[in-house]
Amino acid sequence: MRLMFSSGAGYSHLAPMLPLARAAREAGDEVAFVTGPEAMRYLENTGLHAVSVGQPSDPAAAASTWQRAREEMAGMTADERLSHLVAEYLVGLGAAARLDGMVEFVRDWRPDLVIANLAERAAVMAAGLAGVPYAMHAIGPPKAAATMERAWEVANGLVRERGLEELPPRDAVPYLDFWPEELRPADVAWEYPTRWPLQPAGVMPTPGPRPAVLDGLPYDRTVYVTLGTTHNARPGVLESMVAALRDEPVNVVATIGRDGDLSRFGEQPGHVRIEQFVPQTQLLPAVDAVVCHGGSATVLGALAHGVPLVVLPLATDHFEVAAQIQAAEAGIAVESADEILAAVQTVLTDRTYRASAESLAAGIAEQPGPAAVAARLRDLEVSIR
Repeated sequence: MRLMFSSGAGYSHLAPMLPLARAAREAGDEVAFVTGPEAMRYLENTGLHAVSVGQPSDPAAAASTWQRAREEMAGMTADERLSHLVAEYLVGLGAAARLDGMVEFVRDWRPDLVIANLAERAAVMAAGLAGVPYAMHAIGPPKAAATMERAWEVANGLVRERGLEELPPRDAVPYLDFWPEELRPADVAWEYPTRWPLQPAGVMPTPGPRPAVLDGLPYDRTVYVTLGTTHNARPGVLESMVAALRDEPVNVVATIGRDGDLSRFGEQPGHVRIEQFVPQTQLLPAVDAVVCHGGSATVLGALAHGVPLVVLPLATDHFEVAAQIQAAEAGIAVESADEILAAVQTVLTDRTYRASAESLAAGIAEQPGPAAVAARLRDLEVSIR
């Protein structure tokens, strides 16, 4: 079977798809992984056939675009911001710019199935235009149909310009979902209602050495602070998270990214360690709480290890993640760094939060792994009409 995986250039969007792509390749499927030119480096050592579609981004132009987006979204609710961002920017600008190149590759390579992710709509449109079925891979929590309605209007306008009246219905499209079902709000009409559970293999507990950064820390309990791979350079945010815990009798380990500037944190006491990178799966077994922004990899990693969270949401779907974590009593959502200390103290002392996180960990561990889902995809018969 020929499978085409496709993701935008962000590492946090691409990485969750790699376990399934590798599993398919190891089972004998022919796999191509399509992404933007900036992300080709992430695929270098995967053994996958990597394909670049689109032009490199211009950092200055991108900064100007996102500044305009922020101005447009001022005063919107979290749902309205997400809807606007996906429709007008991810689809109307990003996917539109890559669409013709994506269609050309799909028609030339002729996959049996396209597997896109929620932020990669060029591949979905290309599959429709080329008459190829597709599946949708999660990169975070599922999206409500109402939130994504405008994005589909924009996408249908783009395919209509290219000779297709509208994209096919989504009811039967498999949604490869690693998000714990227990976190899903009830009574929501989802954009992709046909859920196929998928274990988030990249964040699951794995055997490994205890990180040296933990050696010599003085306190019994340890808090991990991170903004993941996308938001770790935001001025002042990580600094304020670390500062909130600096005087508390807990160990603090903060990671700031492989290119992060350690000097921006200044001198820290002995129980605070600032590192550029520590493998999350090695660190999480030794920590008692995680402070983060609500990024999916961090949240799923913490939950897979049964660790409660304190979430300070920053952008996109972080706000719904924070609300879901709080509703499940697996952590606490905060609105500012001033609330972090009290929230950390609560999740460390109230056993309810650890118990809820451990319950979610048990559910995540029972989800089908990438090999099982890859086998199921080989048996898939989906009509796109």
